[in-house]
Amino acid sequence: MEQHRCSCSCGASCCTGGGRQPRSLSARGTKALLPFSPYIQAMNEAKSFAWSPTNPHGYFLMATAESVLSFDLIHDKIRSCREIPPTAGLYSNFRGGQALRNALAKMMQRTFMGVEIDPSHICISSGVTAVLDLFFFATCDPGDGCLIPAPYFPAFDNDMNIRNEVAPLPVQPKDTHTYIPTVAEMDAAVDEAAKRNVRARVLLITNPGNPLGTLYPEATLKELLLWAVRREMHVLSDEIYANSKFGTSEDEFVSLEKVAQNAVEEKLLSPEMVAEFVHTAYGMSKDFGMNGFRVGCLHTKNGDLLNLWQNMGMFAAVSNDTQHALAVMLQDDTFVDFYVEENKRRLKNSYNLLTSAFTSVKLNYMPACAAMFCWLDLRSLLTECTFEAERALWKEILEDCKVLLTPGEACHYAEPGFFRVCYASMPPEHLQVACTRLTSFVEKKRRKRKLSSA
Repeated sequence: MEQHRCSCSCGASCCTGGGRQPRSLSARGTKALLPFSPYIQAMNEAKSFAWSPTNPHGYFLMATAESVLSFDLIHDKIRSCREIPPTAGLYSNFRGGQALRNALAKMMQRTFMGVEIDPSHICISSGVTAVLDLFFFATCDPGDGCLIPAPYFPAFDNDMNIRNEVAPLPVQPKDTHTYIPTVAEMDAAVDEAAKRNVRARVLLITNPGNPLGTLYPEATLKELLLWAVRREMHVLSDEIYANSKFGTSEDEFVSLEKVAQNAVEEKLLSPEMVAEFVHTAYGMSKDFGMNGFRVGCLHTKNGDLLNLWQNMGMFAAVSNDTQHALAVMLQDDTFVDFYVEENKRRLKNSYNLLTSAFTSVKLNYMPACAAMFCWLDLRSLLTECTFEAERALWKEILEDCKVLLTPGEACHYAEPGFFRVCYASMPPEHLQVACTRLTSFVEKKRRKRKLSSA
């Protein structure tokens, strides 16, 4: 009998694309067959036929949060750190080896957290995705909810829901200049969730932001922190882009750990409340361009969470070989400081190249100062103000330009017509070609519209 092939590009004999339900998997296994991204098939196809000078008809992948801008520096350095120690073949602490926890604590304290970090409060897992998966397992029951200011990173839904059945609760800020929610909007989101019998258990903040590339003001972080902790709600700050602030802005980056420490000193929160409910995620994927190394960490003072990681960390442990090499690299303060500053310079250069192209054809975008994203406003190109029209425009850009963007709908933004553009996923000379394709497409669309209305 001929087996049905999945409608995605994986080629597996699964069942989600053709109607037949799999007989061999559990209900949760069947759920996990669904693609974690609405545009994963397009992403796979773009990766398999990527643009290069020798493949001028290929795709530009601008929907993946990867940076290739400074990996040449990491590549050269990590090769010199690869001597395998005699203990590499033995089991180590499942919260992470002591050497890497020491090195991460020192680097994070020096470069962005601004508070003293005890290495025993660091838990290491195979990427921030694994960190979030285990964090939600530990802090939420199935059916609980997580508040997330929108627009937000599309894969967060998968991180919390696919195994732990935690419901994402997007908060849509009315302030479209900053996209920062007010306490009243947070209250409304909690009340709305309660009507559906969903208990808001966690507030997830991304700072610097994805997809916006902006920073939370310190006063806002303080307000949200007090609001959540006083309700005995966990606050998780994803600061994976903390060392990628390349531009000027009204706000400087301030870690939530620093905000929490200040709140304790001002006697607004007790040390015990902060220890129980305030947590920070960081990883090597973004600032250091090491997505494939799969190294993320959680900073927490919650004793129960630390003990849980000791038991559960084995399911997402990082190899001792990788831990050793990263520890050696991060212990070199001179290299880390040089790398961080040089990476910021390269990010700024690519951001300026991208936004200059957008400005040249009068495209609106949200000014960014950090991370690797530009929030592009293409509402003027929609045929109507609907997500169906946004999807049609996204497909047209993909087919005509062979440029893959992240649609705003995937980021859970309430208004159609916005797209996330990742500009660090290619070197500047390639980015220039991608920009030319996009701007030419915009001008062609405008000419067609002008002719049709004449």
